[in-house]
Amino acid sequence: MKRISKLLTMAVISGLFLNSCSSDDDVVDPEIEQPESTYADGLFVLNEGGFGNNNSSISYIDNDFSNLESDIFSTVNGSSLGDTGQSLTLDDNYAYIVMNVSNIVQIVDRYTFEHIHTIEEGLSNPRYLTLVDEKIYVTNWGDASNDTDDYIAIYNASTYESTGTISVGEGPEKIINDNNKLYVALQGGYNYNNKIVIIDPISNTVEVSIEIGDSPNAIEISDGFLWVMSGGVPGYAQGVGETAGSISKIDLSNNEITEELIFPNTTDHPSNFEIEDDTIYYTLNGSVYSMEESATELPEESLFTFTDITSFYGFEIEDGYLYTGDAGDYSSNGVVRIYNFEGEIISQFDSGGVSPNGFYFTD
Repeated sequence: MKRISKLLTMAVISGLFLNSCSSDDDVVDPEIEQPESTYADGLFVLNEGGFGNNNSSISYIDNDFSNLESDIFSTVNGSSLGDTGQSLTLDDNYAYIVMNVSNIVQIVDRYTFEHIHTIEEGLSNPRYLTLVDEKIYVTNWGDASNDTDDYIAIYNASTYESTGTISVGEGPEKIINDNNKLYVALQGGYNYNNKIVIIDPISNTVEVSIEIGDSPNAIEISDGFLWVMSGGVPGYAQGVGETAGSISKIDLSNNEITEELIFPNTTDHPSNFEIEDDTIYYTLNGSVYSMEESATELPEESLFTFTDITSFYGFEIEDGYLYTGDAGDYSSNGVVRIYNFEGEIISQFDSGGVSPNGFYFTD
């Protein structure tokens, strides 16, 4: 255990988690009684590790921030997690960790972190994962030199056997499910794409393809609408003109775009899109912005600008606080900082691993 210095009293800090819910990557049924365990009341931090260095790890932070346990997968199982931790998804009993360079999905008991299974078959550059109808769906970029081999791999959620694939356009990235539909952002992988595809998980076929802004990097569903953050094509892209980012709002009753807010400058490339309590948050050029879901134009003023972060990597909003991961030099342990909406640092500590890229709340 590694002791964390706290900047608030225990009572105030504990308040951060009183109404905690899972992040949008989680699919937890709150009515299911959760067993007592080592990792039931706190926060997982996914440390991506260095590309090709096989040093990915997951840290666990108690809900009162009093202790941080680093590399819990190795501690519990006596083996390494793998190379380049891309994402983590929680369901009622398990945690699914997508390892990009290792081309595997590690499955563990979410309460004890004991290893359950490793999916090794049928993965090529895996990215994100969701579960629906007792099936696991994993987005895959495929071979970097082939722009037509991108797909979604399907597995039985009980046996973990491969049951098929769904071919999609280039660069399937974030994937979420809602009301028995799958929504996939085609970001473009090693190139650039501009589509959302809707998949029927019964037939495992693409039903709808919706053209949106370039390079969609986040998708969330709120009150019957699918929100999409598109980062736009960056200036360093070769052979492609730079384009501005945008936010699209899609009515899921008819799959029509009802609002598209395009950023004013082609150099504007927003990211880290989150929705919390009917308010939209995102980051742009090192600043945090917010707007109501009902807004018809982008905000002109930011909430605040980050001045302490060296290499902005992870971002999450939970119960009125902003969690950030600072990768620093990308080779030594990163830093987790927690801010309020005035930009004040509430707490900060070593992430317990290299390049913290995601935060996942257990309660």
